[in-house]
Amino acid sequence: MKLSREILHLPEGDKKADVTIFDEKDNDELRKIYDGWRLLCDNLNKLNARSVNLPEGLSEIAFAIAKGMWRCTSAITGANSSFDCYDPNGSRGNNRIQVKACSVLPDLTSFGPHSQWDRIFFVDFYREGNWDRTFDVYEIASEDIENFHVNANQTVADQKAQGRRPRFSIYSGLVEKGRFITKETYLITDNGIKLINKIK
Repeated sequence: MKLSREILHLPEGDKKADVTIFDEKDNDELRKIYDGWRLLCDNLNKLNARSVNLPEGLSEIAFAIAKGMWRCTSAITGANSSFDCYDPNGSRGNNRIQVKACSVLPDLTSFGPHSQWDRIFFVDFYREGNWDRTFDVYEIASEDIENFHVNANQTVADQKAQGRRPRFSIYSGLVEKGRFITKETYLITDNGIKLINKIK
């Protein structure tokens, strides 16, 4: 892992930003984090306590390593910085990446009123009802998110425009209905994150 100051090609122009760039040497730490999170959850459950929510550091870092993205964690002067990752191989208008994740189903995913992105991915760590170091990565069409009806009269975009935080289940609302662009399945192994299946 290295912390680097890079130029990001954003809608607001080219902006310098601090990013985290991961490499294969980070895989062992990620595996330890995953196993530690699951051990903590299991031990809590033994005492009839609730599991710990999926840490965003785990989900975003796993995604970034799997997809070769840079992770963005600090504000960007002069630009909207609500996205989670940056695709260094993507063109302007296709490189700001939003990551939403879950470790239980159904998920309840929320969106900030000022959140912006070019591409959005849903990461399912409770793949097929198991916590077995696998996770599914679904790319979802942004229009499907923005136009999703969170109630009878309002879409996600409507509520964001009102300054609210719309919430809905991406999995039951879109994924289960086959409304995704691609689906990739990854496995966190002792030797790194491996792509084990891809659909579409």
